[in-house]
Amino acid sequence: MSTIPVFKNNLHSSQGKAERIDWIIEFVKKDPAFLFETPYKSDVTIITQIIEDNCRLLRLSPNTRKDYCEQILFELKIY
Repeated sequence: MSTIPVFKNNLHSSQGKAERIDWIIEFVKKDPAFLFETPYKSDVTIITQIIEDNCRLLRLSPNTRKDYCEQILFELKIY
């Protein structure tokens, strides 16, 4: 598990959201499950779990975690 960095922006600001999403994407890209050309369902599940774990680490609500997860998967062109 990772440690929480000090973010520049407030958790509830729009800049804060972008900053945190970028931080989570860094962790996803480091995971071996991300290194694929065509994602397998198990790989997507693993990546989703990594995103969820990092969102929990940031103490985000379930609705916010779902929003972050969907946005990150979309940005990574997985979802």
